[in-house]
Amino acid sequence: MRLGLLTGGLAFCAGWAAIALLAPQAVFDAPRWQSTLWMFLGANAITLTQGAFNQNTVQPVTVAELPELVYLIPVVAVTFASAYVCYNIRTSRVKQNVSNAMAAGTGYFLTALVAMILSDIRPSITVLLMIALVFGGGLWVGSTVMGTLSRGIPFLGVASLGTVVTVGVLVLFGGVAILSVIQDFLVVTFAPTVAVGAGFGVSRQLERRGRRSDYPRISGLQQFFEESWKETLVVSLIFFALLIGLTGGM
Repeated sequence: MRLGLLTGGLAFCAGWAAIALLAPQAVFDAPRWQSTLWMFLGANAITLTQGAFNQNTVQPVTVAELPELVYLIPVVAVTFASAYVCYNIRTSRVKQNVSNAMAAGTGYFLTALVAMILSDIRPSITVLLMIALVFGGGLWVGSTVMGTLSRGIPFLGVASLGTVVTVGVLVLFGGVAILSVIQDFLVVTFAPTVAVGAGFGVSRQLERRGRRSDYPRISGLQQFFEESWKETLVVSLIFFALLIGLTGGM
């Protein structure tokens, strides 16, 4: 987990560095570090709000007139981070490989949240994130202290019902507001990690199946199809039909 979090954080910094090298000068009326961070967060599908009351939403990548290829930088960064973690933590279990890869995605995601707060790309979301941090920290400290003083009784167990309801409402509406802004970013971050983790897991499963062969993965794949060709055919036909239906036959 620690390796994944660290690798994900470094991947975010590497992507930011790549954007900083490509970014033109004096695009926004802001310090260079802040404007380049806005651009990189924009490449992660997070928009910037401007104006007296933050009523204008713009895409920093579009404003800076950066090439469309910059949207691939976050995907490449997360993919390499996930692959690095899966490569260094060897396990043949698909679930464990996906978990290891998602640890890198989590590190990337948490670093991006910190970057959102520091750069103030969405002031309203920054406020919500700060409130969440304060409430979360307060609950953790309160639970720890009260648990110690009351010999294990949870903090929420001695809190008033009104407090619990208030916190629940804040978490609900705050979470919905945050998700509405970062939903595309979640896909950019975690879709590659799941794909990489599953790929490593399947590859190592095939290698394990065909370990007695000179070409273990090919042999393992052959054994898999020999044992499960009917199920594979049915699944392939279903997805093929779904693809045709959704794309209109294109």
